[in-house]
Amino acid sequence: MNASTSRRLSWSVFRRLLLAWVASLVLLGQAWAVVDINSADEKLLRTVKGIGPIKAKAILAYRAKNGAFRSVADLRKVKGFGAKTVARIGSEISISGKPVAVAATSGTKPTPLPRNHH
Repeated sequence: MNASTSRRLSWSVFRRLLLAWVASLVLLGQAWAVVDINSADEKLLRTVKGIGPIKAKAILAYRAKNGAFRSVADLRKVKGFGAKTVARIGSEISISGKPVAVAATSGTKPTPLPRNHH
């Protein structure tokens, strides 16, 4: 094999690796897409890390009984979704296309400042 053939072969291998890398990024981007919990089906809900088949079905059952989620507080009414769970999945879900305000789910009250006793 001469130098020219070697360079062409290297470029061919490099190009294939580059295309595979780009395809991987596209697929990963789709996996990290934000899921609207008001319109997603069970399969799409299960793409969210932390939502398995039981939680996905619970979301669908809540929607069927109560209608669309209007706030994060509604999601916390679904069995298995406490403040920690919502905070953990908050960056991966939306409600009617709007990002979830995870800070509103903490359930903690502000700590009062100590009083100065002179």
